Amino acid sequence: EIESRKEVFERYHARLKGVKGIRLLPEQDIKRNYAYYPILVEKEYGITRDKLVEKFAEHDIFARKYFYPLVSENKEFGKDMTMNTPVAKEYSRKVLCLPLYAHLPLEAVDKICDIIKGNHN
Repeated sequence: EIESRKEVFERYHARLKGVKGIRLLPEQDIKRNYAYYPILVEKEYGITRDKLVEKFAEHDIFARKYFYPLVSENKEFGKDMTMNTPVAKEYSRKVLCLPLYAHLPLEAVDKICDIIKGNHN
């Protein structure tokens, strides 16, 4: 299971490395379980993370907004507490977890990457 997810993870990484405005997690010398493939959609990308989610939805691809909304934005607390967590708030508007599971076909990963790169209608 982990080896299959690793293959998907590595395909994303190879295809998305160097895409302007898409920040990948830094490579680290850690033992990974390859459960997620998060990206950060930066201003330089040209559209917001939410617009990218809409583009995916047009192709029946469902990526997950991660850490959104923040717990500190929960109105049940009685007030917006994000002023205490500005970095978390910023990242919560940028982070997106791409689909990743052991039997995700690499052709699907390529389609997702092509959409990100603007190479798919």
